[in-house]
Amino acid sequence: MENFTFQSKIELNNKVKIPVMGFGVAEIAEELKTQVKILSEAIEAGYRMFDTAQIYRSERALGIAIKESGIPREEFFISTKIFEQQRYERTTESVFESLKKMGIDYLDRFVLHWPIAGRYIQSYKEMEKLYYSGVIRSLGVSNFEIWHIKNLLLHSDVIPVTNQVEFNPSYTCGEQREFCEKLGIHMEAYTPVGRGGRFMKTEPLVSIAKKHGKSVPQIILRWDIQHNVIPVPRSSKKVHMAENADIFDFSLGQDEMTLIDDMNQDDRRNTNPYTTE
Repeated sequence: MENFTFQSKIELNNKVKIPVMGFGVAEIAEELKTQVKILSEAIEAGYRMFDTAQIYRSERALGIAIKESGIPREEFFISTKIFEQQRYERTTESVFESLKKMGIDYLDRFVLHWPIAGRYIQSYKEMEKLYYSGVIRSLGVSNFEIWHIKNLLLHSDVIPVTNQVEFNPSYTCGEQREFCEKLGIHMEAYTPVGRGGRFMKTEPLVSIAKKHGKSVPQIILRWDIQHNVIPVPRSSKKVHMAENADIFDFSLGQDEMTLIDDMNQDDRRNTNPYTTE
């Protein structure tokens, strides 16, 4: 783990490789021009994995930024999420809408955004067809609890490569991480450093950050990496993009990892997937 760099990749359960850190594209800006500017700056900072969704209204901007970068498409890992699960047949339509908006001909990963009761099994089966056709290189899920994954695997053939969930020092998903790890499903963290800077003055994070000469967000992101969790931070500011990426020149000791683990309060701040309609 100590030998990882910002350019490192890890192998998923289907042999596809993904960068150790991604860039979240949700709610980065309203206007297309501003979105393109932010994403272009993220590419310049070295980010190559981008996590978007139709509902984020940023796919077009991502496609423009990638094209304008001049960097070959195959150097990027592009992931998006299904827009609608009201009708499972919308799944295939959603994929091709996303491809058209981004101006690309395949996705590195397509993610089922929520385990909506009565819908997610059929949607995932449609995703499997696209996976077998080669339009999608890997399949992922998001906000899936253990029960959802067990149920999904009873009715499908392809094990998801990732499960993107809320994950931070106050919500560590210990049992869920252990379950996914046994199946070879990588956990991926959205809002990894929390929203609104809520951990910025929290101990022991402040003391650990001071010891290593790093910021609190950098400590949290490093904690993610050492837990084999893929963090997907987002930022609209160039300085924060660079700061988030600068976590590979130090490592946390086991005692520090334990101190952060012990901050867990099972404090879920995002929508509970058990109650999503």
